[in-house]
Amino acid sequence: MTSAGDAPNAGQGLNGSAGPGRRARRHGIHSDTCDRIRQMIVQGTLGSGERINEKELCEALGVSRTPIREALKVLAAEGLVELLPNRGSKVTSPTNQEIRNLFSVIAALERLAVETVTQHASDTQLAELRAMHEEMLIHFARSDRARYFALNHRIHETIIALADNAELSRTHADLMTRARRPRFIAITSNARWQESVKEHELVMSAMELRDTRYVGEILFRHVLKTGEAYIASLSPGGVGG
Repeated sequence: MTSAGDAPNAGQGLNGSAGPGRRARRHGIHSDTCDRIRQMIVQGTLGSGERINEKELCEALGVSRTPIREALKVLAAEGLVELLPNRGSKVTSPTNQEIRNLFSVIAALERLAVETVTQHASDTQLAELRAMHEEMLIHFARSDRARYFALNHRIHETIIALADNAELSRTHADLMTRARRPRFIAITSNARWQESVKEHELVMSAMELRDTRYVGEILFRHVLKTGEAYIASLSPGGVGG
């Protein structure tokens, strides 16, 4: 029999290993750390090509180096971070051609998805998309880029989900992880942001009119232009230059 004094800690297993409570807390810390670093990369707090100072991240996020390093491994797998052998890590810096390749594939996937949804979605599903679109316009009117971007991302994901194609969803999710930073940086240009809002309105209206061909072309061009806006932001005199 185990005496009270011999009982394992609440977060410890019977064999002295970390119990489910401790493992859950550790997983939560690692996941939260990963989310926060990802957000720093997406929003440009950690710039393209920038070396990552683990000590500074530890201080900024209030965690030890272990969750930082675990998070960097995950972000490297997502294509956001490059691990440098014996030299730490840095934010990835894709070439212009790599950005164009990335956005051309995303554009093709989203055209397929939006054409499918326009043809088969119920009126209720389109109404839900319209409601999200209208809420996004409120964030635009308030110049709230962070909330606008979050809802914009959700709209794109919803269109993909409504297409009900598991292969499409998996491929799109992988590519969008790498595209989130370029997409966010692209709307730091007010001109591109305003143009993007107009394109979203055209997409929404075409879906409601069930104009499959037109909606596919508009969304395809919209995604390509976002990639080009990001590339332009990196040039001298651009948003990110």
